[in-house]
Amino acid sequence: MRMRARATRIAALAAVGVLTLSACSVTTPEALQEPTLGCFVSAPAGFDDHSAGALTLEEAELARGAGVFSGTSSQRVSGVSATSAALQRMHDQDCALTSVIGPGGADALGSFASAHSDDLFLGVSSGSRELPKNVLSIDFDLVPPAFIAGYIAATASETGEVGVVVARGFPQAGKILTAFDAGVDLYNEEKDDGAQKVKSYRSASAVDRTIADTREAGADYFGESFDDDVDVLVPFGSAAATGAITSAEEERVDLLNDAEKAEDGADEGPSLPKIVWYGTAGGFSKSIVATVEPNVRRGLRAMFPDWPQSKNPDEVAPASKEEPEEIGGFRVGDRRYLGTVDNGGVRIVAEDGFLSRVSDAGRGITDLRERIKSGDIDPEG
Repeated sequence: MRMRARATRIAALAAVGVLTLSACSVTTPEALQEPTLGCFVSAPAGFDDHSAGALTLEEAELARGAGVFSGTSSQRVSGVSATSAALQRMHDQDCALTSVIGPGGADALGSFASAHSDDLFLGVSSGSRELPKNVLSIDFDLVPPAFIAGYIAATASETGEVGVVVARGFPQAGKILTAFDAGVDLYNEEKDDGAQKVKSYRSASAVDRTIADTREAGADYFGESFDDDVDVLVPFGSAAATGAITSAEEERVDLLNDAEKAEDGADEGPSLPKIVWYGTAGGFSKSIVATVEPNVRRGLRAMFPDWPQSKNPDEVAPASKEEPEEIGGFRVGDRRYLGTVDNGGVRIVAEDGFLSRVSDAGRGITDLRERIKSGDIDPEG
């Protein structure tokens, strides 16, 4: 992915060296390549968020191993001012490509990129903000997946109470909440006669079902909603979602331990907390019943033709309609990538466990996805 001109120049210098030294016994030195450093900034959950941060760092390491980058540098930051400082440190390292993951640092990224127009930047899940021309962007349309998540959450609920919460600043927040409710409503319309009606939970403390993007806020919200009989929660965000899933897993373990200690002959086991996750595959937590996965890999491959490719057809992006252009030492295809359910940029899958036991969730997800594609269902109402 380095510029051809740079590679040609290095090769030419090496050839000159060979001609000059061929009559001597001196060994020709190897041509030196200019280092290509990939730098990544993530806030506020960092790169262990089991979401966009983790997915992007995984791709960075894959690219480094393939020689796209000579090295990588990553840093977790806590807010806007810290993002600006991190970007300056990255700039001082002569990063070839600097990426900011998440909407929290998008404003700082835009300002810094405007002041450094010769550098190349990438925003991952930054939202719909207007960014300078030297900022590439990868985003995801989460409205159809939120609709499907609402339907699946209603399917999985044992208490008849399901909830969705969005971290403040998360892209498409209002549309995600509306689509989730519409998915719950469709389940209620199509459910069998006599089945309990499922309600979409409204918290007394959260503002329009949005919370601060901190682990503490996510944990508090989970505790409040589970106490109000919400047994399926769909958290969108970074640190807030991490706090929610951590608390859900702790609650699940405690309930199972208590059930084992209870006397024999109990009518039924406890209603365990269940999560529809947004991020990486949900195998890291047994509380996860379905996963909405942003396909960061597909986005990077659509944007950079020389990114390490895959034999998995789900991860092979279609070729750009335009010839790649050289930008900052990289061949760039699409400057803007929006992953959708239709183009394979967002996937939603049922996880092994609860859903596979009580319903044909995989087939249900496929059916809903096709009905949305055909226009039979409008997730935005």
